[in-house]
Amino acid sequence: MTEQIVPASQLIKLSVSKTKTFLNCKKQYKFTYIDKFPRKTWDFHLFGTFCHRVLEIFHLAYVHGSTNPYNKEMSSAYKIAVSEYADKMTSDALQDCKNIIHNYLKKIYKNGLDKIIGVEKRFELNINGNIILNGAIDRIQVDSDGVIHVADYKSTKDKKYLVNDFFQLLTYAYIMINENPNLTKVRASYIMLRHDFQYITEEFEREEILKIKDKYIDYASKILNENMFDAKPSPLCKFCDHLERCEEGKRKVYKENFFGETSW
Repeated sequence: MTEQIVPASQLIKLSVSKTKTFLNCKKQYKFTYIDKFPRKTWDFHLFGTFCHRVLEIFHLAYVHGSTNPYNKEMSSAYKIAVSEYADKMTSDALQDCKNIIHNYLKKIYKNGLDKIIGVEKRFELNINGNIILNGAIDRIQVDSDGVIHVADYKSTKDKKYLVNDFFQLLTYAYIMINENPNLTKVRASYIMLRHDFQYITEEFEREEILKIKDKYIDYASKILNENMFDAKPSPLCKFCDHLERCEEGKRKVYKENFFGETSW
């Protein structure tokens, strides 16, 4: 049977963040992914990226067989990351990251380093002929019981919004199931960098993981058939890259700033 070739005009690339943007605010999605207006550089995003980079370099060294002491390898990883980002980071942010990785070093000296087999694993999976799912998994490890464990680092100070939101982790579990059809379950966690590397963990069975494909198919259909791209104002408007272009968002932020609205 000849493989069907899908016209490029019908292809849609989705990621966790792209899909969530559409679900949270269609107008923001349009500004970001259709109009492709310039995006802002936020300090909290930059901080997260920097911490991710330090941990990526550190863990990659041991994936490749390093036998150096943890503190020596971490010092090297930090210096490399600083050389890449120092001109963009404040001294307070650099010190904040130092404190985070210092706490991590204490933890792994006490408990040992997990069996990490992959870091920043990039993927691009065509899930049904016209939907390409892409992104990167921060960390993949094999736990002591032999279960594959995917994880995403979070540098947020507020962890409550993650407790019941496992869409991202189910996506990563789906990637692992596709790579290894023999897997029957995948463990997945958000790792809270500012909370002493606390894990928010769920274990997903194969049947639940596979359902994420249908969700992406549904979301892709909604995106491709959307015409209005209406705004959905919320307190998050103040962090939108395109606030200056959005009258609904500006009204929302103005109302919060001057009238004390705090409800979500």
